[in-house]
Amino acid sequence: MKKLIEKYLTNTISSSEMMDLSDWLRKDENKETFKAHILQYYDLNYALQDVDVESEYMTLMKSISKQKNSYKKWYKWAAIFVGVIGLSSLYVLSTHNKVITKDNEITLKLENGDVKIIRENNNERIINEEGTIVGVYHDDKLEYKNTKVNDKELVYNELSIPYGKKLQLVLSDGTMVHLNAGSTLKYPVKFLKGKDRKVFFSGEAYFVIAKDKLHPFIVNTQDVNIQALGTKFNVNSYREDNEMNTVLVEGSVGLYKVDEKFDTNTSTVLQPGYKFTWDKSEESIDVKEVDVSEYTAWTKGELLFKMKPFSEIIKILERNYDVVITNNYNSLNEKRFLAKFDTETIEQILISFQSSEDFSFTIEENRITINRR
Repeated sequence: MKKLIEKYLTNTISSSEMMDLSDWLRKDENKETFKAHILQYYDLNYALQDVDVESEYMTLMKSISKQKNSYKKWYKWAAIFVGVIGLSSLYVLSTHNKVITKDNEITLKLENGDVKIIRENNNERIINEEGTIVGVYHDDKLEYKNTKVNDKELVYNELSIPYGKKLQLVLSDGTMVHLNAGSTLKYPVKFLKGKDRKVFFSGEAYFVIAKDKLHPFIVNTQDVNIQALGTKFNVNSYREDNEMNTVLVEGSVGLYKVDEKFDTNTSTVLQPGYKFTWDKSEESIDVKEVDVSEYTAWTKGELLFKMKPFSEIIKILERNYDVVITNNYNSLNEKRFLAKFDTETIEQILISFQSSEDFSFTIEENRITINRR
């Protein structure tokens, strides 16, 4: 069982192995063994027997918003919290059925204001006002490489991805952008020599930046700029959410407010394996070490939840399946789940959660209502 725990902690565990781990954790004595392995993995040496974990967790969360540089302390306690709270709700299901999506369309707004529908599984050519082909859509990927346009001024296109859809985009410099459901990206048809490579973004995306030391790549979100030269990172910045976060996979990025300039002395420089969070209401910064696989699994068509609260899971399910979920079972929001899904329908996912928490749900078209049974 030690090998299974190690696989879980390093995210190399398979669905069947996750099920075995779930069954094993149903016994209280095994939960204690699991906690011990977590402590060993994160190199922690706390006497858990005398710790009121839930109370310590709430106290810590209040203090974090006031301490920008307290991420190391938070990460240690977070590891303990994950090891102690919510283990009874550990469950995973993996089946192979088609995902439910609503029939809505990906749209591309051209420089003249015209809107073009990008239909999946089609081959499309993106043509500007002069009749020049600036982009090609094929194999579910929109590419702007080798674009031949006027090099004197920036011309923008704006891509909007509805809920329930995803798309890969290749910009003119070779940068790859995986756009998640509910995202919008405004970008130049062609980046110009001597100018920063700047794009404007809301939603969630995974960026693989083409290296160009002379032209920094800047992702402008509502409140924060993310500057990179050549790197891989995930951005989650939905306008309706209170938090914006960036998880760095490779390289380095600098983060700073949109009304400021990048400065190594004042900007936050992120290292691989860490997450930057900007709290919009508190205007505070938090940086902590994370398992990056949880934040990038969606690019592989997976939903990976590592002890994530159900309230956050609901948001992700709504965007991925283009549904509206009303949860009338308020205490369910605080329950934490470990789960991994890929091709399940929304109904199958909810049934899997029912196996560990007793609730009922109804589905009417794209509206889902959850009630306490």
